[in-house]
Amino acid sequence: MRTSVDVHNFLLERDVPHELVPVRGRLREPERMSAVLGLPPEQVARVVVYEATKGLVVVVLPAAGRPDLRRVAVATPSPSLVELDPDRVAELTDYLAEAVPPVGLPEGTKVILDRTLSEQEVLYVAGGEPSTLLKIRPPDLIEATEAKVARVAR
Repeated sequence: MRTSVDVHNFLLERDVPHELVPVRGRLREPERMSAVLGLPPEQVARVVVYEATKGLVVVVLPAAGRPDLRRVAVATPSPSLVELDPDRVAELTDYLAEAVPPVGLPEGTKVILDRTLSEQEVLYVAGGEPSTLLKIRPPDLIEATEAKVARVAR
């Protein structure tokens, strides 16, 4: 299994400013992160992993947001998208499903960042382990992953 060290190394290799923030316990639900950690809710994100015909698609959404599959399909573009169950996420990404970061993923993974997140000063998102958050500025995340910015949340 990959860890936050892999996330850190991926970003270091690309000279991307970031911070890994340890948290007490396991924050399995991104929606609760802002309340528990005292973070602005609009700066907390979650990752949803899809399997497409040409590989993985990772969508980074506001923690309370839900993906709009039609918008994700247009942003990808892919004729077929299947949201993965936790076991399949772990199998394909080598991260626990609850801790999948938006960086350091298998080669060829497409990353889509919801437009509302791209407008934030900083983002907090899973950092590769259930007890670690990645703190990163949206422009740095976009650069590191070559993310496409699109409105994909409902």
